[in-house]
Amino acid sequence: MDLNNLPLLAALTKKMNWLTARQKVVSENVGNADTPGFKASDLRPLDFRKELAEVTHQATPKLAPVTTDPHHLVGTEAAAKLQPEIEKITTDREINGNTVSLEDEMMKVSETASDYQLMTNLYKKQVGLIKTAIGRTGS
Repeated sequence: MDLNNLPLLAALTKKMNWLTARQKVVSENVGNADTPGFKASDLRPLDFRKELAEVTHQATPKLAPVTTDPHHLVGTEAAAKLQPEIEKITTDREINGNTVSLEDEMMKVSETASDYQLMTNLYKKQVGLIKTAIGRTGS
């Protein structure tokens, strides 16, 4: 059973992929905090309600892979397909043109980690409910 076929779990997975991508962008910002002229970036916010509604109302996938050979494997949607939009922060904070604020970046790290933990807990709860519904217990 592919759990990503369940709308809520698919939406949770998408949010977790977005949070992973955001963590990468924030870490690049922190790594370039002293680079002259570096413009800090952040991802456009992901509207979880919108994503959940989209996944819930989506009857069939928009694009499905075609198997042209009987030896092809049927795959699932890769996390790499998530291509979040990156925004550059243009407010100069340093004389050298760098826009990285370590305080802001640390707040983003904390917020992202907290949100990821929340999504992980929701995912675990949903899988636990599915196990209970099919009569299996344990972790």
